Amino acid sequence: MHRLLLLFLSALLAVGPLGCDTTAPAPETQVVVEAYLQGGAAMPPIRLTRSVGTEEAYVASETAVREATVEVRRRSGNGSPADTLGFVEQEPGVYRPRDTSRVRPGTTYELSVVTPDGTDLTATTTVPDAISIVEAANTTAVYRDTTRQPSFTITPPDSSREQQAVLVITSTSLADFGRPESQLVRGLTPFYADIYDADEDSLRTYRTTSSGVRNEANFTRDASGRITTDLPWISVAFYGPNEIGIHVIDDNLLNLIRSQQAQSPGGPGGGLGPGEIPNVIEAVDGGTGVFASYTKATRNVSIRCSPSLADAECPAFAAFP
Repeated sequence: MHRLLLLFLSALLAVGPLGCDTTAPAPETQVVVEAYLQGGAAMPPIRLTRSVGTEEAYVASETAVREATVEVRRRSGNGSPADTLGFVEQEPGVYRPRDTSRVRPGTTYELSVVTPDGTDLTATTTVPDAISIVEAANTTAVYRDTTRQPSFTITPPDSSREQQAVLVITSTSLADFGRPESQLVRGLTPFYADIYDADEDSLRTYRTTSSGVRNEANFTRDASGRITTDLPWISVAFYGPNEIGIHVIDDNLLNLIRSQQAQSPGGPGGGLGPGEIPNVIEAVDGGTGVFASYTKATRNVSIRCSPSLADAECPAFAAFP
């Protein structure tokens, strides 16, 4: 999911001219928020920066929003305010919780930001319900073997909210990334080996890769409402041990990913002409960015090389359990 998030954030951080009128003044810079709340985990830091022009380089430390007042309010089950968590700026533009707090699944959180120049930014997210993996099949598998593809069955979410039927699956390589790059690059699966460019890419950017959004067409439900989904091979960048994450995402993240994909030349809406590309959908008032949430369950798998590969073509760490 990390690579997918970076794609749509790049669309938010650069501000360009509107429409095709190149004489129109460039839009004013906006405050950009970035925060992802994981149900059951500690409250994460919140990053505040300002958008830049399309011809300017975006450097987070140089565009940081300093000395803002940042709070996150938790709502009770009836919608009334329950408590407020304050944040303190610990490095330029990065605000961390003053007190220890864990994100509660199934709970609504409201972000409030007031900057020294008077900008008032707000956003709301409802954290999806907690899930767990109750069954995992084929946790040792040969890459692209569709007859024994890893699959995962998760508990039915407690709520019937529509976003609960949307998943994102990530794969994080557990290989030792302290190894020489010459060894790690041999561990790339064929798809990623083809697109990897040593002059432009860092192998670390491929350590966690994503399936993209998966909906009802990509998984099945049993009579108890439990969801079973296969591991898409496109989400596996490295042979060997991998941690597979099954994420249930909120509406904010779903809408942002879907609208970003429409803007991408390779996405579902790719090839649209000027004036036809829809805006990125983001649920932030008074600024832009992403204040979103998800819940996650994980299970380890081992992805082995095809038997047709010679030992010299298969990385040593692919044999690890």
